[in-house]
Amino acid sequence: MSEEKNREEMLSMLDVMLDEDKPYAQRLEAYEYLLEDCDEIVDEMLARSYSLEGDTGKMLIEVLACYKGNKAIFMGLVGYLYKGDDVALFARLIGSYGDPGGIEVLKAFCNEYEPNYNEFMELRNAIEELGGDFDMKEDFDDDPLYRYLKGLDEVDDRKSPFFDDGAEEEEDDADDCHCWEHDGCGCHCDDGCEDDCECGGHHEHCGCHPHEK
Repeated sequence: MSEEKNREEMLSMLDVMLDEDKPYAQRLEAYEYLLEDCDEIVDEMLARSYSLEGDTGKMLIEVLACYKGNKAIFMGLVGYLYKGDDVALFARLIGSYGDPGGIEVLKAFCNEYEPNYNEFMELRNAIEELGGDFDMKEDFDDDPLYRYLKGLDEVDDRKSPFFDDGAEEEEDDADDCHCWEHDGCGCHCDDGCEDDCECGGHHEHCGCHPHEK
């Protein structure tokens, strides 16, 4: 059985988590500590949250989202949703927070904001988790994730993605070529050897047979 947490230790861990000069591993340990059994300092965490922003503010509001039934925390989650920095995360947190007021908030957000496919799915899931009906339709035909998941971007696996069209054209030109090539050395001439042919009759350097005119 874990040792009961005390208020002094809780506040110390809160200071560590919010100290951006501390090593991230140490802050993460404090974050995990504060996720449960710290109801006693929720008011202190809320008071600190109002002056924070960025990743540190998000870290604190994620901790607060574990403490249900507080209207101020719910409104904090809504505020972060509308910042639009991490819509999928905060839609998910609002859904799990359990406040039924989240249904209309999330629907209104969907109407006002143009979510991408991933965000749209998290918003829908959150509304349904709260017991709401979600009947909104969106067109995601241009969304890369949607197209990938639905298999709309078929790739011809017979052709390498690194295939060079220029190489194909070059190969076609070679097929139409009327010259002939010497086995072994790779030199070739039109209609037999010219006087200045570099292969020089007997190919002493490559070992192939002499030209036949």
